[in-house]
Order: sequence, then C-alpha cells, then structure tokens
Amino acid sequence: MPDTGVDGLVVGVIADTHVGEFLDEIPRWALDALAGSDLILHAGDLSDGSVIPALERIAPVVAVRGDHDLPGAPQLPARVIVNAGGRRIGLVHGKRRSTDALVVAAHAAAGRRLAWDAGRVRAMARAFRGHHVDAVVFGHWHEAVIGEVDGVLVFSPGAVCPWGSLEGGRDPRPGAAGVADRLVRRYREQLGERAMRPSVGRLAIAPTGIAAEVMTGP
Repeated sequence: MPDTGVDGLVVGVIADTHVGEFLDEIPRWALDALAGSDLILHAGDLSDGSVIPALERIAPVVAVRGDHDLPGAPQLPARVIVNAGGRRIGLVHGKRRSTDALVVAAHAAAGRRLAWDAGRVRAMARAFRGHHVDAVVFGHWHEAVIGEVDGVLVFSPGAVCPWGSLEGGRDPRPGAAGVADRLVRRYREQLGERAMRPSVGRLAIAPTGIAAEVMTGP
C-alpha cells in the first residue's frame, strides 16, 4: 500500500483513458488538468501501458486493471488501498459482471435514465467493507460521481474517453459487439450531453477531510 507520508496534498484522479484502443494518447487538456498533483490514481481501463509513464511525468502513479486492458499492458492489481495524506483511499475499476448488462438493458427498455446512482455508490463502498477506508475511487461507467456512504467518500472522475468504442462518432462494430455498442450508445445518450463530456478529477486531502472535484475537458 503506497504511502505518500504527506499531510495535505492534491491527488489527481483519472479513469478510462483507453489509449491504444480508442484514443492515440492522453489528451493535453487531461495532462494540464492533472498538473500540480502530488499523486495520481488511475481507476482502470488505461488499455495501453504508455499511459503510466506519461502520467509519471507529473507525479507518482497508482493504477488498477480494468476490463479493456490490451495485451502487453502492465499486470496491475484489481484493487488497492492507498495511504495518502493520512487517509486511506480504496481504488478499483468498478466493473460488476452480473449487474452491468442488466443496467444498460433496463435503461434501453425504459427509454430514460433510471434512479440507480445510489445503488452504484453503495456497491463501490461495499468493495472495501471492513478495510476502514476514507474514500473509494472507481471508474468503468464513464460518468463522474460524487457520493457518500456512512462517511466514506465515493468518487468517480468520469472518463477521458467517455464514448468508449463509439468515441469520435465511430460506427458500431460488426456482429454481437455492434449490438452491445448500440445498447451502450442509447444508455449514454440518456445520461445527457453534460455527463458525456470527457473529465478527470482531483481529491484535496487535508487534516479536516477529503474534497472531490471534477474537471471537464473540451
């Protein structure tokens, strides 16, 4: 468990970069937004190992694996607890195989956004139950979230590549992958334009607590 040994610091938070898969590199706006961080957490789906050294030019990086990591990507843990500024932060990607497809299908069938955010926040907090964390950071859903469960901050910075396989207006892929693409596109459209803007985040850690902030890109 990495420990910065510093009281009062800024932790940059990034997720779902998908570099080498849907993006060629981390966009300059994201690197600029993370500048000045004392530590950077990557919540999975970096996809390409080049992401970590690019971020390490700014600050030390702690990352976990996602469900879109390409062959040759670093072998990362599924979850980790980071000791930073006297606080314990749980870091996980956030994929839940038994739930993800049901959520997307339910939204597609309803034709509107459903009230499920509180359940997602509780599920992420449960991932570190018994570990006495002060915050949980996750990604996967490509949407920024700030919540709280029993005094634990639950935070997703959103995604650098919010549309995933449909980034840049790409056509759905052929076959079964294309069916999934269409369902996911419908789900993401229901989130609204603001939710689908690319974003990263920041945690300000102080003796009094942790504050989360989302920083959107162009």
